[in-house]
Amino acid sequence: MPDLNWSDLRHVLAAARAHALAPAARALGVNESTVARRIARAEERLGSRLFDRIDGALLPTEAGEIAVARAERMEVEVDLLKGSACGADTSAAGTVRISSIPLIINRMLVPALRELYAANPRLRVEAIAEPRNISLTRRDADVALRMARPNREQKVIARRLAKLSYAVYGPSRRKAARLPWITYDAGMAALPHVGWIDRSIKLDGAGPPSLTVNDSEVALHAIRAGVGKSLLPCAIGDPEPGLMRLSGPVPILDRELWLLVLPELRSLARIRAVIDWIDALVARFTASS
Repeated sequence: MPDLNWSDLRHVLAAARAHALAPAARALGVNESTVARRIARAEERLGSRLFDRIDGALLPTEAGEIAVARAERMEVEVDLLKGSACGADTSAAGTVRISSIPLIINRMLVPALRELYAANPRLRVEAIAEPRNISLTRRDADVALRMARPNREQKVIARRLAKLSYAVYGPSRRKAARLPWITYDAGMAALPHVGWIDRSIKLDGAGPPSLTVNDSEVALHAIRAGVGKSLLPCAIGDPEPGLMRLSGPVPILDRELWLLVLPELRSLARIRAVIDWIDALVARFTASS
């Protein structure tokens, strides 16, 4: 890519990830015209159109996909260079993007952020709460916490952190026999806790579910609001105000919590600091459930 600099490619990469100029500009801390100008300059230097606008979204062309792939590799190298130049072996500084389901982000990670920042005052976290799995290889996140062993992202390092025990929860001060089930949409039927709920609905003859959701955080709020009962991790459901465990002291099932990180990033001090914090946090959560 002759005469093409990293600064231009950063804007191309941000636009590819955000699929629009406005969110790309916010991510980079610039205005939309700057992003558009940098993309235009990259296209001029490459002699190729990098994006098509389809249904209002910016989507990379074939040439754009090549540019984005090269930019992602350059981003990793720039991060490694920054880490080395800023004393990566001794000081954790910069931003780390963490991805997980909203329940883990909201109930486990965010309440403990002050602890992380107190130990690492130059560190900042971007929390990406998504029910779906987002890509580490495309650098949509630096670290991910997943509720299952990864089977597609071959370039990442994956480590099992813990088993999360699940139980049935309902709202406090409500009789369990009268509570309908809260279940998940059909696209999530293969998940262990969703399959268990679906089988229970058929067996107990409790009638149709009161609510169908696509995320456990929504299910938690619905339980607390008195809409029905559902499965939740014990480490989150037990201490949650307004919830009551209905299924007794023995967990219904276990699910594995996995940590994912790219091998080229794990040596950076900011990544190590976040992973150490997550390890300690998960150990405390699982010990209390």
